Amino acid sequence: MACRVGITTDPEGRKAYWQGQHPYLYDWRIEGTYGTKSQAQAVENQIAAQRGCVAYPGGAGAEYATWYVYSFQY
Repeated sequence: MACRVGITTDPEGRKAYWQGQHPYLYDWRIEGTYGTKSQAQAVENQIAAQRGCVAYPGGAGAEYATWYVYSFQY
């Protein structure tokens, strides 16, 4: 199965979005919480590389906020 890693400030909303894209999504995880987008992005990149997951760096949002790194399989 394929996997994806991402960052968001709204994990519930992001999960709902991805469930719409991948109805058979499973193993949704919050990998960590970070105080800056840069920290979260670095962790996203690391996890994606380690696991061979799809990840697309970037996206809108303030640098200083509560950022969540999430992952799932589909």
